[in-house]
Amino acid sequence: MFRDPSSSRAFARAVINGAAACAILSPTLAAAQESADQDVSPNVNVAERFARNVQAIGIKTGGFTLFPSLSYAQFYDDNIFGVETGATDDFIGEIRGGLTLRSNWSRHQLELLSGAQRLQYFDNSDESTSDYNFGGRGYLDIASRARLRFNGGWRRATESRRVTQTAIGGANPVRFDETNAGLSLDVNQTRLREQLGVTYQKDDFDDVALLGGPGVFDQDFRDREVYAAFFRQSVRIRPTVAAFAEIRGEKQEYGAAQSLFDPAVGAPRGVFLDSKGLTGFVGLALDINKVARGEIGVGYQKRNYDDPIFEDVSGFSVNSELEYFVSDLTTITVNATRSIQDSAVPGFAGFYANEAGLTIQHELLRPLLLTARATFRRDDFRDIDRQDDALRLSAGLDYAFRRNVVVSMRFERFDVSSDGAAARLGFTENIARLGIEFRL
Repeated sequence: MFRDPSSSRAFARAVINGAAACAILSPTLAAAQESADQDVSPNVNVAERFARNVQAIGIKTGGFTLFPSLSYAQFYDDNIFGVETGATDDFIGEIRGGLTLRSNWSRHQLELLSGAQRLQYFDNSDESTSDYNFGGRGYLDIASRARLRFNGGWRRATESRRVTQTAIGGANPVRFDETNAGLSLDVNQTRLREQLGVTYQKDDFDDVALLGGPGVFDQDFRDREVYAAFFRQSVRIRPTVAAFAEIRGEKQEYGAAQSLFDPAVGAPRGVFLDSKGLTGFVGLALDINKVARGEIGVGYQKRNYDDPIFEDVSGFSVNSELEYFVSDLTTITVNATRSIQDSAVPGFAGFYANEAGLTIQHELLRPLLLTARATFRRDDFRDIDRQDDALRLSAGLDYAFRRNVVVSMRFERFDVSSDGAAARLGFTENIARLGIEFRL
């Protein structure tokens, strides 16, 4: 466990101030994560503390505890199709249920999860969807300082129309299945920590009917399998600071070809988006009590496409998240990512996805949590003249009437624009949400 000697704080403040500035100017990682260089964090942000205060007790069933949950929310969306002009608004009801079965063992852990979600549009019922998922995760303590982690799952999900990479002009949102699995070994020594593992992901997209006409928008060219392996070495250089280096390699295989015109042969031919990628990161992992925690990582990424019709893509990458504890009641989080992703636009391959975000969370009262968030994303295409920008602003509150009853209110605004000869249409969208969740 990291200690918090007072001699570390001056050093920590200097590191944080510089790191926060760098992270704000870099693109973002939106999901919070456990620090990669420790087992137990001395810090707790206000959202985590709020979650602990309203944590369900569960239902004891032998060596396991069952945690059921049920929620209902009402939305108002002023632009459900994400169009530039002639926007259609609607009210949407969401019902969501989940079951988590967690082991109570003194060693090892197993957690099984399942969930379902129904979105029901009041006036535009063709937009209504039912999504569901199940999976598991856990770990085996194979030695005093070694842990074998595993996870796997499957989900049936819907791609939001506001996603800049989704199919434009479909009669319905794009639906897809995702299967994933992972296995990793974590060896945590006094000053050194090694992590290595493999992951697998399979995406299967459904074709979508064209809006206002016969035919379908073929999505088979997006179906893929991704195999990846990674290794990470960490060295603790101070009780509260660790340096790390990480390398990740992946291979993507696509299940269907696109028909593209190849100038080299002067005719259309079937082309696959198969590729190989390599990413390397170096950075710092911080966990300074009452000051900050998180990771700041920068590196280089390269993606080579098997078919020469697509240009290889390479450049610097960012993968960072930093939480700054202003006080016991306020946490500020800065996130940044820059990565290469594959395009959903037929005929074009990779693009840089740049994302940056800022989140402020404040505990106004013990049962009342306020959250404000701003996220900016820029997708910079390499093979075509196109650049997509998306700004997301949100504000909301969560209020716990009782430990197992939480009411939430949210307002979100999306502003999407696109530039270039191959640009898509931009749009703005505003969503208001009121919901209630019950837990046992």
